[in-house]
Order: sequence, then structure tokens, then C-alpha cells
Amino acid sequence: MAEFFLNDFIVNFDVAVYQFVDSIMNPVLDTIFTLITHLGDTPGIIWWVLAVILFIPKKTRKLGVLLIAGLAIASAVNNLALKNIIERPRPYNIDPSVWTNAGYEYIWPGLIDKSSSWSFPSGHTSSSIGAGFALLLGCCKDKKLALGIPAFILSLLIGFSRIYVHVHYPSDVVAGAVVGLLGGLVAYVIYAKLLVPKVFPAINKVVKKEIL
Repeated sequence: MAEFFLNDFIVNFDVAVYQFVDSIMNPVLDTIFTLITHLGDTPGIIWWVLAVILFIPKKTRKLGVLLIAGLAIASAVNNLALKNIIERPRPYNIDPSVWTNAGYEYIWPGLIDKSSSWSFPSGHTSSSIGAGFALLLGCCKDKKLALGIPAFILSLLIGFSRIYVHVHYPSDVVAGAVVGLLGGLVAYVIYAKLLVPKVFPAINKVVKKEIL
């Protein structure tokens, strides 16, 4: 399936976005986006840290469950299924003529270590947006947008950082974002229709204490 990505539309899209990113690269942004991209490193460390923080107060504990659900669903679909089905090589592993034929010189900036996993879709993007979008939806329901909006913005920045450090094609990140949005939405539907009205009360009843 990797040959599909050699069509002119996708190659030209990837080149156009890379050219923009190359035009804004500088030492300050290098440092910022290198840090941001590591926040999404497997298994999405920043989201697990945030989930633990949400688990501490009882009033945000349910949102912590929702965040993990979004992260888990998007990661499973993206990393366990799609990546291994599609098998798209990383941008630094393809025939260089693909870039030169499109009029672009791909240069590995060396900001992070190269990955040996498949490229499409972006796992950092899908898992981060899955977590961030699920949390945003939950925060909209609970009127806690001061928490949901920054988390979702961070997820978008993690996605962009994967392009900035040149470890993913821009089209990988777009696809990862779609997977993440769908994963976050599915997680929220399960949360709102099953967990909140049925599962959480059942757990509270078993432990004889309102923990969720």
C-alpha cells in the first residue's frame, strides 16, 4: 500500500508543507518543538502524567478515565492496525529521487533519534489528539474548558512537531489527526453513554464508596 503515497497530489502536499517548515526553522523553534515532540513519546508520557493529576481530585477523576480511553483507542487503531497494514517508510528511508523529482531537498535535521517503525499514520499525533479531543469533549460537558482547550492545543502542537523534526510526512500527521479525532469521539460516546450512567455507578456500589 505504500506505493499509493507516491502519487503527485500527496507528494506535492508533503513537499509544500515541508518547504514552509524549513523556512521557519531556527534554533529557538528547534528547541521548543524538540521538547514538545518528546512529550508525546510512547506511551504518550504527558497524557499519562495528566491522567494521574486528574485522578487525584474526585471531581476530575472521570475525566482522567476519559482521557486514557481516548489515548488507548486512537493508539490501538493507529499503531497496532493501520501502521502495520500500510507499511509506509519514514521520509528519511525512501528513495531520495522521490524528493528530487518533486523539486525538494529533504535534509534530516538530527533534532531527535530516527525511528525504525512505519510512518503512516503518525502515532504521536493520533494518540495525543485522541487524548486531547476526548478530554476537550468531556470538559465541554462538565464546563471545564480552561482544562480542555489547553490540552487539545498541546495535542495539535505535538502533531505539528512531528513534521518540524522531519520524522513524519505531513500527510502522516493529517491522517494521525483524523484517527485521533475519531478515537477521541468514540471514547467520549462510550464515556457518556456507558461509563458515566452505568459502569461508574456500579463500581461505586461495589466498593461502597463514590470513587468515580
